[in-house]
Amino acid sequence: MAGSTDPSVSSRGAYCSLNQGQDGIQELQDGQRVAHGETFPLQDKSCHSQDHHSDEDFRVSFADDNGNEHNDEDDEDDEEVEALSDIAPLASSKRYHSRSGSASRSSSPFSRVSNPCRILVTVFGIAAIVSIAFALLSLLHLNTNNTLNQPDRRVLIPPPGVSADNFNLSEFQIPPWDWDIDSYLPIDITNGPKFAYVVRRDEGGQYLAVDCPHQANYRYHFPSFPKNEFRDHPTNVDDLLPLGEEPYVFVLCPPGINNANVVFREFDGPNGPLLDGPPHVDSTMEAPQPLLNDVILILVDAISRAKFTVAMKTVMEAFASINSTSGSGDDTGYRVFDFKHYNVLGQNSPPNKAIIYSGQLIQKMQTEPKHWLWDVYEEQGFKTAHTDGECGGDQGIRDYTSGAITLEYSLFNNRTPAQYQMSQTAWCQNHLMHTVPNTWGHSCMLPEGVNYDAAVMGGMRWNTPYCAGEKAIYEHIMENLEGWLSSTKGQRRFATYSLLDTHTPDHHHISLDRQLAVLVRKLLVGHNNQPPLLSPNSALVIMADHGLHYGREMYNFQGFIHHKIPPLFIALPNRFLNSHPEFAVALEENQNRILSHSDLHQTFIHIAYGDMPVEGEGSKDYSDFMIKLIADGSFRQQFHSGAPNGTSYAQTFGRSLLLPIDEQRTCRTAGIPHDFCAFQPFLTLDPTKALDATFMRGALVLLANRMNELIKTYHVDDVCQSTSSLLQPEMKDGISLVNATFEDIGTADLVMESAYASSIPSQRPTRQQPLSGQDEESDEKRVFYFMVRDRRRLERKYSVTMVEDEVAMGRTDGISIIQMSAYAAEWSPCARRIEVGGGAVGREREILKHFCVCCEQYPDGCR
Repeated sequence: MAGSTDPSVSSRGAYCSLNQGQDGIQELQDGQRVAHGETFPLQDKSCHSQDHHSDEDFRVSFADDNGNEHNDEDDEDDEEVEALSDIAPLASSKRYHSRSGSASRSSSPFSRVSNPCRILVTVFGIAAIVSIAFALLSLLHLNTNNTLNQPDRRVLIPPPGVSADNFNLSEFQIPPWDWDIDSYLPIDITNGPKFAYVVRRDEGGQYLAVDCPHQANYRYHFPSFPKNEFRDHPTNVDDLLPLGEEPYVFVLCPPGINNANVVFREFDGPNGPLLDGPPHVDSTMEAPQPLLNDVILILVDAISRAKFTVAMKTVMEAFASINSTSGSGDDTGYRVFDFKHYNVLGQNSPPNKAIIYSGQLIQKMQTEPKHWLWDVYEEQGFKTAHTDGECGGDQGIRDYTSGAITLEYSLFNNRTPAQYQMSQTAWCQNHLMHTVPNTWGHSCMLPEGVNYDAAVMGGMRWNTPYCAGEKAIYEHIMENLEGWLSSTKGQRRFATYSLLDTHTPDHHHISLDRQLAVLVRKLLVGHNNQPPLLSPNSALVIMADHGLHYGREMYNFQGFIHHKIPPLFIALPNRFLNSHPEFAVALEENQNRILSHSDLHQTFIHIAYGDMPVEGEGSKDYSDFMIKLIADGSFRQQFHSGAPNGTSYAQTFGRSLLLPIDEQRTCRTAGIPHDFCAFQPFLTLDPTKALDATFMRGALVLLANRMNELIKTYHVDDVCQSTSSLLQPEMKDGISLVNATFEDIGTADLVMESAYASSIPSQRPTRQQPLSGQDEESDEKRVFYFMVRDRRRLERKYSVTMVEDEVAMGRTDGISIIQMSAYAAEWSPCARRIEVGGGAVGREREILKHFCVCCEQYPDGCR
C-alpha cells in the first residue's frame, strides 16, 4: 500500500499518502524551516505528487532543548549531515561513513583565503568538522546494549501531515473489506441428539427426564458437585431427578463422553393473564415515562460493520425483509436503521463496554460519575436481564474477565448487573471439564474436516469449544433470552445479551448467522406462526463494541480502519415512528453522522425518560429540552433520590440518536479519541522516501528498547527473550538504502510491514464543556501506527501505536504494543514460568503477553 495511492479513495477520505501533499499539509518552500529543525522543499502540493522530499533535496538538522535549530546551509558539513538522511538518529550502534563530497575545490570557501590565513582557517575548519563528526557518532551510539538513554538535545524528525480540519465526511470513502469469507474456516454447527429435558410436576418443582438409548443409566453433574464429579442415575421416566435450585445440569449417556447434553433450568411463567404490554401510564413532568416498553440489546463481540454485512448475510436479509414490508404511513412492522459511521472509543471490550453500559471512561471508573443502564431502567419500572456470554462467576461475583462488564459493575455495586443474569459458570465448567481426559465431551458436530478441539472460540477467558453439550453456546444464550422474555411478558423489559463467537479470527460463523436471523424474526415479527416475543412498542439493537483487533484481518490498512467501525442496527416500530415523526427524521439523518458509544448510551437514557409533556410549540422545543435534560448529570435525582449526581463522559459528548446531531460533527466534538477515530485523513508512510524511512527505523528501535525495558522492569529477563535494536539490513559501502521497501525497514528481530499516521488533530474548540480537570484546548497528539512482524516468527505480528511528540524525543513509555496474532499457545509456557518466579503479576502480565517470547524457544536460552 505504501508508495501508491488508491485512486478510488478520496484525498479527503480514509487516507492519503504521506509522500503526497494536500490542503492542510504544511506548505514548504525551498529552504523554509519546519518543526524540529528539518528543512526540505515540497515540489508539488497536489495529493498526487509522487515526491515531496526527494533524496537530493532532503536535509536533516537537529534542534536543541530550547528549540533552536542548527542547520547552517553554508557549512561544509552539510554533506556529512545529508549522509545521515536515511539513518535513524536514535537507532544505530554502528559507525557509518559519509558520502563523498560533490563540490569542486574551486567552490570551497577555503579557496578564497590567502595562503598565510588559509592554513589557519583550514586547521580550524578541520577541527570544526571533526567535532561535528564526533557529536554525530555519539548520537549514533545512544542506544548500545539494547538500553534506551533519553536523547540529549536531539530529535527524530516526523514526516509532515494533514490537518483533521480538512476532513469531509461526505467525501469519505472507506477501503473495502475484501477478504474472501468463503476461505475462512466454516463454523457451521449441527446440533446433536436431545435426550435430556425438564419436566414439571403438579407441585411446581422442576425435574430432569433423560431418555438414553437402550434405557441405560446416565451420568450427571450439578454445579454444586465437586470439580469434575459425575454421578450415576437410572434412566426411568418414573424416576425423575429433582433439579432443586440447581441452575443447570450436565448429562452424559453411555457409551463414552460424546453423548452429551446441557440442560438449563426453565423460567417460571407469569402469574395471571398474559398481556402484550404493560398498561399505559400518563407521563408528567414530575414522573416521566419511557418511550418504549421493551428495549433489547444483542452485542456481537467482536466484528466490524463491513465484515458483518458480508459474513452475516442471512441477518442482513432479515433486516431487508423487515424494511421491505414497512410501508409509508403503515403502523405495523418495524424499520431497521443502519448507522454506517459508528466509531469505537477504544481498542477492545473494556473501554468500549464501559461507555455503552455506564457512560464513563474505563480509566475514570474509580473517580467519575457513572449512570449504569440497568439501574436507570430498574428505577423506571423495567425488569432487567444480562449475560456477558462468557465464563464468569465460578469463584464469586467478581470472578469475571476484564472484557466482561459484569466485573466493572460488581466492583462498584457488590452485585452482578441486572435483576436476572444467566448463569455463566456453565461456560467455565464446560471448558474445564472438557480439558480433563475422559470426563466431558459434546454431541454437536462441525463440518467434516474441521477439528472440534482446534477450531475453538476466542474472546472468553480461554480459547474454548463452541458447543456445550448438544448445541452451540450462542444457541443456549438465545434460548435463555427467549425464555426470559416469555416469562416476563406484559411487563417493561430491558435486556443486554452478548455473543462472543465472532471474537475468533479466520472463522466464518455460518450457523450463528442463521440462528441470529431467526432470533431477529422471533423478536420482531414472529416465526413459524408464533407471535413476536417483543411487545408492539419495542426497540431491538444489534451491534458490536469493536471490530476484531487481531488475526490476519488486522494485517493491513483495511483491517486497521474497519476495527474502528463496528455495526449498529436499531429496529423501531413504525407505530412509534409515525407518532414521533421528528424522531424518524433525526434517525434518518443520523445514519450519516459520526457517532460513538456515547450516543448509544444517551439514546438508552432518552428512551427510559423520554415521554415528558414538554411545554412548547413543537418538536424543536422538545428536542432542545431533552438534549439539556439528559446531559445534566443530576437529572435522575429529580425523579429518584437515590440516583447518582454527576455528569458522565457520555453526557458530556453523547447525543441521543432520536434527536438532531450536528451535520458538521467531528470525532473531536463527538468525544472520540484522536487515535481511535476512523473518520479522518489517514496517511501512509513510504519506505522509498528518506524522511519516512528514517522515522520508521527510529520507531522500530524505540519499540525494541521498550520491549526490553518492560522485560527488565518486570524482572522477567530470565523468561522473556530480549529484542535486538541493531538495524538491518546493514549499510552497503557506507551508504544507507534510500529506495527501500518495507523489508529494508527492520532490526535483527523486527520488520516493518506497514505504517500509517493520523491527521494533525483539530484545533477547533468543542461546543461541549470539558470534563473536570481538562482544558478546553485539545491535548491530543498526532499518532503513528506501525504493523510490525517478528523476523524469525512470521506468524507473530504486532500493532504498535506511538505518539508523535514522544517518538520525536525518543521516549518509549507511551508505546502501545498489541499482538495481532493468536498468542495463547506461545504465551502459556511463559506465563507458567513467570507465575512460578513471581516476576510479574496482574496488569503486568497483560502487557507482557503481547510480546514476550520464552527464552526456552531459543537454543541458547536468553541472550
